Amino acid sequence: MGKPVYHFGEFRLDPLARELTRNGAPLTVAANAFLCLVYLVEHRERAVGKDELVSAVWGRVDVSDNLLAQTIARLRRALGDEQYIKTMPRVGYRWMPDTTVVDDSAQTVEQAPVDANSTHHAIGTASKRSPWLRYWPWLALLLVLLFAAAGYWRWSGDHRKPVRLDQGTAIVLPAEVNAPEDWKWLRLALMDLLCGDLREAKLPVESTQTVLGLLGKADTPDSARLASFTLVIRPHVTLADSVWHVRLDATTRAGGNWQAEASSDNVLNATRAANQLLLARMGVAAQFGRVPTGDVKQEYLARIDAASYANAFDVERELIEKAPPALRETPEFDFVKAEFHCIRGEYEPCKQGLADLLQRLPASTQPVLRGRTLAEQYYVYFREHDYAGGEAALSEAIQLLQKQKNAGYLAFAYAQRGELEALDGKTDQAQSDFGLARVNYALAGDTAGALGVDESIAALAMRRGQFARAIPVIQRAYEQYLRLGMRQFLVDPLRDLIISQRMLLQHRDELATTERYWPFEQTHLDIPDQLSRHILAYERAHALADNGRTTEASSELEHLLADIALDTKGEPGLQVTVYILLAKLALERNDMQAAPSWINKAMTGHLLEKDNDPRDEADARLINALVLQRAGKSQELKHAVADMQAWAAGLRNQDEWIAIPLLRAQALDAWSEGQHEQALDHLKLAMSKANELGVPELIVDAGQAYTQSLLAADKVEEAVAVSGELSTWAQLDWRAAWAQACAYRALGQAASWERYRQTARELAGDRVLPADASVVMY
Repeated sequence: MGKPVYHFGEFRLDPLARELTRNGAPLTVAANAFLCLVYLVEHRERAVGKDELVSAVWGRVDVSDNLLAQTIARLRRALGDEQYIKTMPRVGYRWMPDTTVVDDSAQTVEQAPVDANSTHHAIGTASKRSPWLRYWPWLALLLVLLFAAAGYWRWSGDHRKPVRLDQGTAIVLPAEVNAPEDWKWLRLALMDLLCGDLREAKLPVESTQTVLGLLGKADTPDSARLASFTLVIRPHVTLADSVWHVRLDATTRAGGNWQAEASSDNVLNATRAANQLLLARMGVAAQFGRVPTGDVKQEYLARIDAASYANAFDVERELIEKAPPALRETPEFDFVKAEFHCIRGEYEPCKQGLADLLQRLPASTQPVLRGRTLAEQYYVYFREHDYAGGEAALSEAIQLLQKQKNAGYLAFAYAQRGELEALDGKTDQAQSDFGLARVNYALAGDTAGALGVDESIAALAMRRGQFARAIPVIQRAYEQYLRLGMRQFLVDPLRDLIISQRMLLQHRDELATTERYWPFEQTHLDIPDQLSRHILAYERAHALADNGRTTEASSELEHLLADIALDTKGEPGLQVTVYILLAKLALERNDMQAAPSWINKAMTGHLLEKDNDPRDEADARLINALVLQRAGKSQELKHAVADMQAWAAGLRNQDEWIAIPLLRAQALDAWSEGQHEQALDHLKLAMSKANELGVPELIVDAGQAYTQSLLAADKVEEAVAVSGELSTWAQLDWRAAWAQACAYRALGQAASWERYRQTARELAGDRVLPADASVVMY
């Protein structure tokens, strides 16, 4: 993509040229106000938190709210419209006007036409006035020679110009190593060393993990993928006569190129020297704080890092277990060891290792390593559900890393604190921390990290029921991953996009999204693990069911269960989710043999606890109640609803989403006891809560049950009113269409009843609908 230029109303905003014009006339805007404008426009799909905006513009967080407010006020005055920037109470600001993006990468320079005769006349007149201008032909020749020399210098030495990375990021490719086999670990180790140095020089550079993900199984990415990055560095290292020779080749997207070489008897020293020379030639001043010692300890840590990046966990474990005694005494080794256990999910050694390490890391002398250790404790606090403790630890980490201005580690700490806050129900704080994490990942040049935060922002919106807001964020992350060739990161955005479309009742779009990866063998999607394949297979089956193909979906789900059974880990969380959906689909087909069987499997033992999402458990408990009600087992239904009520009361965070299936289950119990008014009260409250959340899936599901119960209680006018609320989705979802049909039947409108019944049947697919509208369907 070229240079983006934004157009809104009478304005044209060119971020790269730092230019704002109105009807072609330039406007003078203070530097910080201009940066605020650019950031708000670039993130116009959402509200931007105050802390996020301050961090992005001023590069720090100790800026007063008053200064920010004054800057926004000046910007509003410059634009002449208060409505362009909306203040979002307790959040920040949001860009409001319709904005179009134009690729202005192709620029032309217009020159005024030159009149040859008038030029000749002017020169002749000047010659008479200035005697020494008689030598102007020689001066002209000299100027031509100077311009030619400058042109040649520019053509042959473009590498002399300082490199600019404000419009993109750099990547370092794996090193080409010409040395004995036992030195092949340098391929990734030097790559990581160079990335660290570039980041220390304040250059945005993609992480080693991101680049390896980009490469996949290839040794080098194709030229199209490399074109996405502003700077590409290719390291070459050779061992000859006990001397290491390191050469770094750097190229830019604009065609610039540099080269630097260095030699030493220590490969890390040679790499550091070559990198410092390369940066100097690129016009980047850099003084590295991490001076290589040249001893075996640093090389050994680099070997461990290389094994980690290569996902060679057995090799990494062996290196850790056989580490030299002198290295074992260092806090750097203890961190690497504890981090290894955390990544591998080895909870106890992870927890103990981090706790012991913190005891020997004073903030005064080891601020960065202490900050990283505190941030790594996220895993421990997450496992123990101690969200408050985790937030406190990460707050200390953020304070330490802010002082060190370490954008990459700071981004990680903000992101992890945001995740814990989201789990703790502190959605506003989580939104702010995700925004700060994204800014810092962008400053560090970590595109994959920034996109990962985008996914967290989308997930938070989904958690709040804001699926329409989540979709453009998810789509942007998906397209960025695709553009960069990072296909292995596509699983999460695909899943989130499917779920969001499902909740918005966009069932055709939902099925079309699954066809981006289904069948796996034909789409060649690079899915890194079996669990991810199983998750996408589940979403495919769910999309089939939402489009009326429940029998086909059930068959796919049973095949998925067979595949899960072959996995040694068992995937219990996914397994119970499959059971729940199979029970629901069987119930909708009125298969009263299969439905109880599947839901009993989900409810048996502690399988539901493996799901980690209380909303799934609430759905399972409601389906269990529906099965019992349909089977006429009123006493068992009463016990099941009481258990569900006790379970919901014991949840850490009270979730209105979970309150809806609970109210519906209570309505089932009351109806079976003949307490119809009480049942209707429960259903009315469930409908009200669904409307407050504003999620079409919840509204239609609760609304259909409420409509039919009102009709069964002979409250036709109220039933018609509720069915009218569902009419928006009557052409999208069978439940809304069926509620409409039943209401028209009660009103005696035969033609409308028949039309909507036919629509309901088409949308329901192979689901079993009652023969008439008098049967209550929950």
